[in-house]
Amino acid sequence: MKANKILKNIVYALLTYLPASMAFYFSLLTFNSFAQGVAINATGTAADNSAMLDIDATGMSPKAGLLIPRMNTTERNFIVSPATGLQIYNTSTNCLEIYVGTTWQIVVCGCTSTPVAAGSISGTATVCPGQNAVLYSVPAITRATSYIWSYSGTGAFIVGSTNAVIVYFSGTATSGNLTVQGTNACGNGTVSADYPIAVNSTAPNITAQPASVATCLGSGAVTFTVTASGGLSYQWQEYIGSWNNVANAGVYSNVTTSILTITNPPAGMDGNKYRCIVNGTCTSSTSDGAATLTVISLPSVTNASTATICSGTSPNITLTSSVPSNFAWTIGTITGSITGANGSSGATINQTLTNPSNATAGSVQYLVTPTSTTGSCVGTAFAITITVNPTPTITNTPLTQSICSGVNTTLVTLTSDVSGTTFAWTASASAGISGFTSSGTSTIPVQTISNSGSTAGTVTYAITPTANSCTGTISNYVTTINPFATGGTITYTDASGLNPRTSPQYSGGYTIHTFTSSGTFTPNCSGNVNILVVAGGGGGGAQGEGGGGGAGGLIYNSSYSVTGGNGITVTVGGGGNGSDNDAIKGYNGANSVFGSLTAIGGGGGGSNSTRPGADGGSGGGGSFASSAPGGAGTSGQGNAGGASCVSAADEAGGGGGGAGAVGGTAIGSPTLGATVPGAGGAGLQYSISGTPTYYSGGGGGGTMRTSPGGLAGNGGGGAGRGNSIGPFNGTPNTGGGGGGGGNNVNAPGANGGSGIVIIRYPN
Repeated sequence: MKANKILKNIVYALLTYLPASMAFYFSLLTFNSFAQGVAINATGTAADNSAMLDIDATGMSPKAGLLIPRMNTTERNFIVSPATGLQIYNTSTNCLEIYVGTTWQIVVCGCTSTPVAAGSISGTATVCPGQNAVLYSVPAITRATSYIWSYSGTGAFIVGSTNAVIVYFSGTATSGNLTVQGTNACGNGTVSADYPIAVNSTAPNITAQPASVATCLGSGAVTFTVTASGGLSYQWQEYIGSWNNVANAGVYSNVTTSILTITNPPAGMDGNKYRCIVNGTCTSSTSDGAATLTVISLPSVTNASTATICSGTSPNITLTSSVPSNFAWTIGTITGSITGANGSSGATINQTLTNPSNATAGSVQYLVTPTSTTGSCVGTAFAITITVNPTPTITNTPLTQSICSGVNTTLVTLTSDVSGTTFAWTASASAGISGFTSSGTSTIPVQTISNSGSTAGTVTYAITPTANSCTGTISNYVTTINPFATGGTITYTDASGLNPRTSPQYSGGYTIHTFTSSGTFTPNCSGNVNILVVAGGGGGGAQGEGGGGGAGGLIYNSSYSVTGGNGITVTVGGGGNGSDNDAIKGYNGANSVFGSLTAIGGGGGGSNSTRPGADGGSGGGGSFASSAPGGAGTSGQGNAGGASCVSAADEAGGGGGGAGAVGGTAIGSPTLGATVPGAGGAGLQYSISGTPTYYSGGGGGGTMRTSPGGLAGNGGGGAGRGNSIGPFNGTPNTGGGGGGGGNNVNAPGANGGSGIVIIRYPN
């Protein structure tokens, strides 16, 4: 036989089933097998190539197993040099054993009864969702060869089958009961009591979020508080670019409690945000992070510390601060007795301050305390000193002067009660005033001012004083420009003395005052004037050959001195009435008076029974009798009246005297066959009124017959009666004498003309 062939003596049992007798027959054969396992079966199938012995009980009846050697432990130990892999059944332990190395090892043990009841489970009763490798154990269970662990909740994975296992809880695990029971080949033991496991999936509940806090810089500690249920621990965080835990250091304390304390946070922490992580058993909750720390810097007043105002005004200071603030102030030091300052509050210091001094400045100190509108933080009081300058006042007295038109004013040097005052003025004038300076400073200069009106005019200088930028009350300095004089009717002529007009005044001409009735001439300035004074003319005589009335006396003075401020009474004489009775002469005219000048009224003309003419400024003419004399005139004012004449043919009166000539004498006229009455004496011509005019002409004499009456003297004398015409009154305001009566009837004489006073001076 070959070396690789194995010779084995195998007993092959052929089992034959005898249904009737239920008896097995064994045929025992001895055979050799080369490299082939032994098969024991009922089918005759060869052994599997991988097996030395292949026993298949399929088809066998009744069934049977393989019985290996059985011995107790003592017997087992008598086996000499057991081969590795040797197997026995140990009847001492009821265990199937195998020899490995140098030791018998139990492969499996048989049981005699089920495990005893499981004891109490120990482990973690509360777990978190997603918690891993949680250890649970139970005391070893007698006769248990394995342990069955069960969990009534979901999401738990149990690893292990001994008396100690670990459990993995998923993130969705639910609470439940854990149980265990021992098991062996005999069956399962009694299940342990339920061990409840709570899967704590509830995070802490924050019931009150931390609130934002505002604090004044340096005012002490502030706190942030979180209120939560279910929280086990706390950790506060601060946000500066990112969220970071804060530690109990520096300004922070109580960082792991529900109340975070920050003591005297600096300004640099303004705007920082804070949140708290509240840690529960398994999960945590975080506050919303909206709590903000506002560190309010203490406000400081940013206004200037000084201001200057004028007395009677308000500083009107709008208060400002480094942060929005409200303000209150008290009053500190006051100098100079300043009034009007009071402690108060508001956004503006707007009090009227008065400096009673006339020369020096005073001051008021306002101590302003700011309080921030956010957080009501109170800053340090800030002093604002208000200097109150006095308001200057013009001290010139009187604030007036008067001049006459065309005369220089007096220099006015302006003064004030405050040193260093400057002045500015503007001038305005009433109508007709010219030659004044319209504006200036410091002084009101000498000016030559003219008044073209007939009444006083003014120039008003509105003077504004200023000192230390304070403007005082405007004072008015008034210069009155009087016309040279007032009184009478005023007219004006040009430089030639002609072309009169009532207004306006000519430049370089004359001003004329005409009095046709009594009044007052008031010179405002002293000087010399031209003056014409004419008295009233005398009235004519009555009856058939009344004499003409004499002209009123005439005085002309080209340089009469008047004194300013001294009014001069002006009397204007009226004309004398003509006689209406032959026994009465014509009446003398009334005198005209101007100061020391008296012009005598003209003499009345003679009448039939009172024949000589009356004396006067100029004499009246004679009447009836042959060569009845005329009245005498006043020297320098007039001339004598003419004599009457009686002839066989007729009778006639003489003419009244005039300022420029004697009255004409009546004469017989062979040519006419009658006596011609005398003409009135001529007057004198003057242009003092602006118009060349004759004044003080005598009245003509009357005639008995039908010849013409005597001619009037030029100068306002009236013509005598003749041919039943006349007589004529003297011209008013010329001083002319009235004409004499005539025509052989009891005809009255005419009235003399009224006088006049005319004053003229250069503009």
